[in-house]
Amino acid sequence: MKGSFAGREEAPGGPVVPLLRPVHPLRPWLIGVAFGMALIPAAVRPRMSGNVWPRYMTIESIVERGTQAVDRSPMLRPSGTPDLARYGGRLYSDKPPVLSVLGAAVYAPLYLWGGLRFPDPRSGPRDLVALNLVMIAAFVATSTAWTLAWVRRLLQTTRFPVWVSDLLTLAFGAGSLLLTYGVTFNNHSVAAGLITAAFGLVILEDPALHRVGRRRAWAGCCASMAATIDLPAGGVAFVVLGGWLAARARGLPVAFLLGAVGPALLHAAAQWPISGSLRPAQLDRRALEYPGSYWTSEVGRFRETGPRWRFGLELLIGPQGWLTITPALVFAPIGLALASRRGPLKAAALATSTLVGALLVFYIWGVRVTDFAGLSFGVRHLLPVTPLACVFAAVALDRLRGRWAGLVFATLLAIGAVYAYEGMQDPWTRAERRAERRDEPAMRFLQRFVLYPHTSFTR
Repeated sequence: MKGSFAGREEAPGGPVVPLLRPVHPLRPWLIGVAFGMALIPAAVRPRMSGNVWPRYMTIESIVERGTQAVDRSPMLRPSGTPDLARYGGRLYSDKPPVLSVLGAAVYAPLYLWGGLRFPDPRSGPRDLVALNLVMIAAFVATSTAWTLAWVRRLLQTTRFPVWVSDLLTLAFGAGSLLLTYGVTFNNHSVAAGLITAAFGLVILEDPALHRVGRRRAWAGCCASMAATIDLPAGGVAFVVLGGWLAARARGLPVAFLLGAVGPALLHAAAQWPISGSLRPAQLDRRALEYPGSYWTSEVGRFRETGPRWRFGLELLIGPQGWLTITPALVFAPIGLALASRRGPLKAAALATSTLVGALLVFYIWGVRVTDFAGLSFGVRHLLPVTPLACVFAAVALDRLRGRWAGLVFATLLAIGAVYAYEGMQDPWTRAERRAERRDEPAMRFLQRFVLYPHTSFTR
């Protein structure tokens, strides 16, 4: 049976997408775990920002005061974070609360029985270093390992020799924002693992194993959890996967929707006590624009600085554009176009194109903030879909099979690796600001070749 969107091409009882170079089931996980473990020592030095502090304040407040309100946190004033919302006269983080609630589950035993606590003005940095490392290991490094394990599993659908796919997987990790943000506590790295896993579960679905319902339930769980942690990327991924599975089944994707219930209930339980609704704070302008907030200041108030198509160029090929920082992704549209024409990856290519295209439209024309992505390095909001784009960049290389294509691809991966490493040193400073420093020769050199050397960021 064929669905018009799914484009299934399978032999009776065979896999939806054949594995051209299958490997032992543990091999992808060993590669992912090796990369994830390598991130942990690199994260010993805390990389903090106004984006990180609100989540840590929420974690501390839940465990130590039994509330998500952060206005009594000793970290509030020193952090200087603008990422706050006000409900009922109290201040809360404006981040979706689920990741902080999960972080509180990790922090609670360390606080109650381990003698560790998030720092206040009376304590030194020792506890912060230890707790930050624990949080990164538990969430970011683990999610990055999971991401790369699924990337390696998806590369089984290409014709590369096994060792080449292994190296490509590691290169995608080291040559993208997975490395840059793998050393700081953030939601995008976590969402990347969840979205890549959700797509991988559907793409590599094998009816012959008679576990289709279970896999679709796990895909729904992963996509739903991603939506509670990174609403734009996770929300679009959930809709795209739901539509894809509905087309396959020619009906309601029941298992997928049932899998989504748990994360949705967790979000409801965390968000309702804050706002009395299910709407995250970032979608509630009244909560963000309270007297004295950053968004009511002269700097934070939105002004249209030019046509949105120009901002789109900046988002893609500007000083810290998605393709500037991870240039190997220029192969991704080629891979998506080739795969969507015919073959077993047709449905996956159409779904991934829809996901990436919808996010680009949203971030170019939908977002209305003066300083999108703030002071951070690269377009971190597209990090959750970068692994899937990397997979189809590899598909392009596999289909082109030319020596020159391989040489260009390797060169672009190397450039991305330099950017990713430099970004890892300071993930919370923009690329063009880094290039202005005298002690940043690599950044100064690479930024000379930016295709669209314009930035609308003025803060």
